Amino acid sequence: MKRPDAAVFILLGQSNAVGYATLMPENERIVKPLKNVFGLNRDPNLSYDIPELVWTGYTGDGTILGEENDHTYSVSNCLARQWQDAKDAGEDLPDLYVINISIGAEGVTKNYMWSPDREKILVPGKLGTVKVSLYPLALHIFSLIQKSFEKMNKSYRIAGIHWRGGEQDFTLKSSALKRAGLKKIYERLFSGFYESLGLIPPVVLHRIVCPDRALELDPTGGMLDSLQYINKVFDSLARDNANVSVFDVRNAPQFVPDQRGSGLFIKDLVHYRPEVNIWVASQILEDFRASLGAG
Repeated sequence: MKRPDAAVFILLGQSNAVGYATLMPENERIVKPLKNVFGLNRDPNLSYDIPELVWTGYTGDGTILGEENDHTYSVSNCLARQWQDAKDAGEDLPDLYVINISIGAEGVTKNYMWSPDREKILVPGKLGTVKVSLYPLALHIFSLIQKSFEKMNKSYRIAGIHWRGGEQDFTLKSSALKRAGLKKIYERLFSGFYESLGLIPPVVLHRIVCPDRALELDPTGGMLDSLQYINKVFDSLARDNANVSVFDVRNAPQFVPDQRGSGLFIKDLVHYRPEVNIWVASQILEDFRASLGAG
């Protein structure tokens, strides 16, 4: 495989894609646009009908297409910083182009913003106000990627579509998720992504790990059962599709099996600690380095 001029990292999902409740201190924020990492600012890219993508030097504010929640330790912000640091150190990496499409508390089943059956709606804002139908937005953004790089006369490789979502669907019982056809919903989502991209990229599903919070919300264990069902669907998708894999954050050095919160979560037991997201970003960078070697 030819070495690309650019790499495209795509992060989709809900609050753990946003990096919710992990605000960076001022000295760590990406305020000055990065030289070799680019993103899609909400203005002018948050639209279902823009004719072309508008890339700008990456900053930690305005670069989530969806929820307005800036300067967090999201995986996209962490990866952008690590990628630029590696470039500045002289590493021969292509430029990175980051797409983050996410809103907290949104699943893929009926009535959620990631549902493939959701009618188009676009109300920008913070969590509690924002309403954006994320699936058609992703399809439109993806459909413009090839044209965008052709205009720049650059070859590109998609470093992966990383899915950090699905938790909100655990509010349904596992039996209801089965009746809703959860696996078929994901297959519909992915099929639409592939068609819009014009290719089949690596898809990485991030395993859901929050049993303590699930048990606190539902001591009967119903939510935990639903979480386990969602993870089984992820495993099944990976078994059935060579381009799909499952990323397990429990491999992080911060993981402590018998500790409340597993060493992975902040006090709310839902959102990952900054150190965990920094580690996840480092693994994504390592995987891309490996793919360059294989290419």
